[in-house]
Amino acid sequence: MVYSKIGEIIKQSPFKREYIEKQLGISRNTLSNWCTGRTFPSVPQIIKLSELLNVKFEEMFEDEQNERGN
Repeated sequence: MVYSKIGEIIKQSPFKREYIEKQLGISRNTLSNWCTGRTFPSVPQIIKLSELLNVKFEEMFEDEQNERGN
């Protein structure tokens, strides 16, 4: 299973949520849903978010088995 690390990455970023929302042109609710894993950004949104936060695209999502060491 794949899970989102977007919430963790945003918490560690120097940016406030409002700034991220404005830069991506998304609502507070949308960002909240991404952070909780209820919904996921589109590929272009992930690319823009990863560039904004200066993280690799691949770091946004992790394979649960890799995280557990299975």
